[in-house]
Amino acid sequence: MNPRIFWLTVLALAIPGRIAAQSIHPFFNDEDVVFKPELLGNWILEGEVKLEFRDLGQKTYGITVHMDKDSAIYFRAHLFCVNEKCFLDGQVAGLKLRDSADSTAPSESSQPAEPGAKEFQLDRSDFLLNRAHGLILVSFSSDTNEFFAAPWEESWLPRAAADDKLKISHTKDELGRVLLTAETDELREWAKDLPKEAFDKPSHLTREKDEDNSEPSAEKRDQNAVREEAISGRK
Repeated sequence: MNPRIFWLTVLALAIPGRIAAQSIHPFFNDEDVVFKPELLGNWILEGEVKLEFRDLGQKTYGITVHMDKDSAIYFRAHLFCVNEKCFLDGQVAGLKLRDSADSTAPSESSQPAEPGAKEFQLDRSDFLLNRAHGLILVSFSSDTNEFFAAPWEESWLPRAAADDKLKISHTKDELGRVLLTAETDELREWAKDLPKEAFDKPSHLTREKDEDNSEPSAEKRDQNAVREEAISGRK
């Protein structure tokens, strides 16, 4: 999946009018929650989109999805595992939009700020944001510098509901959009047996290398200058 499309799908979770495969209750119980310290830090999705995982305490991640240098989505998320499957259960906490006075990231200043714990607090007054729980299937390899994430396959849940194969409490609006209304115990049992086709093709995330964010050293700058002079001299 194209990384931009992947995160446009994630962005859609923030807009109440575009609810897709979400739940009003968490998909996990407390005993299902797993906290992997190795997830903390910056990640790159398919070489294009940057994510930052932060530790909010109590086995909770604060995830910032940087759509560009001026726009971001803030999520509160829990990693949980059931029946050898692992998922991220996430809720949108806020938005920072380019050149917008309507950014919903909770900040007392209109100036851009480095994300902190307050950006990930759920504010009941933000009625424009969707607080439903979204679900992303994640998988890990032996390499702690990579993992894979797969959002819902867009048509699977509505199709299952239409074919009367969605054996879990839910409701639909007039456009056929599905909202899961089951309690957590029922949801987690259902998540155990979700088929592979319920999710889209996994996207590859790799840890951002330190040198990607660092200024080049004086030695490196000198080497680059010499190289540029050599190239100019050959022209």
